[in-house]
Amino acid sequence: MSGPLPTSGVPELPVAPLDAVRTGRTANVPLLIGHTRDEVRSWARPFANATKDQYERAVRIEFGDEADAVLAHYPFSAFGDSYTGAYAFGALWGDSSTFYGLGGCQYQNLTAQYSKRQPHTYYYEFNDPHPPTGRPSTGFDAGASHASEMPYLLPSATSALLTPEQQQLSSEMVRYWGSFVKHGKPATPGIAAWPSYRAGKFMSLLPGGESRALKTGVYEARRQCAFWNSIDYDWLPVNPDQLAAQAGVSQA
Repeated sequence: MSGPLPTSGVPELPVAPLDAVRTGRTANVPLLIGHTRDEVRSWARPFANATKDQYERAVRIEFGDEADAVLAHYPFSAFGDSYTGAYAFGALWGDSSTFYGLGGCQYQNLTAQYSKRQPHTYYYEFNDPHPPTGRPSTGFDAGASHASEMPYLLPSATSALLTPEQQQLSSEMVRYWGSFVKHGKPATPGIAAWPSYRAGKFMSLLPGGESRALKTGVYEARRQCAFWNSIDYDWLPVNPDQLAAQAGVSQA
């Protein structure tokens, strides 16, 4: 909802969703919105072999005049691993929402705007660090990547891959979402209360009965939203493979 997609300015969608929310040109209905902890990390894999110089070159290509500030907040040295470049870009893209508007501070800004008109607005972050992916491991930790919460919300054959603690989270999420669909709020007896965004809270979804409502300040600090909200930047203009190639990263 907050990125360059979907295409707007057409009869089916005359106004971009973010602009519609900002100007109040939306249906005033309850909203449950959120994302996974490592939303875009998997898309950053083209930077798995990046050196420090290549990583910094790519950041400069993407962020231009703001690159020094971005590198100060996301230095290569903060992501020490054989996949350093991928984890670094996964973090800065995930926090800034620059990768097609997915997750991060722009999602939170959208939620804050919407909640000004609609009291039944609820925000979440899916934080299971090891959801099942169904893909063989190569040593790369995709974390809670895009759509990794789907086996929890839509129990299917994939649910057999869930641990007992994850199955408990799945049951809780199904109850939260079901209550929201039926009543317009995820209020379910017997599991952690989920306050509205207006209360300054978001829900951190964790396995083993550990889900809890946290202050939005916790989210903002972890995602460095004060920084991202203080600078101007555009959405990623090319796909990750192209950006990696421009920076000279080997894909061997």
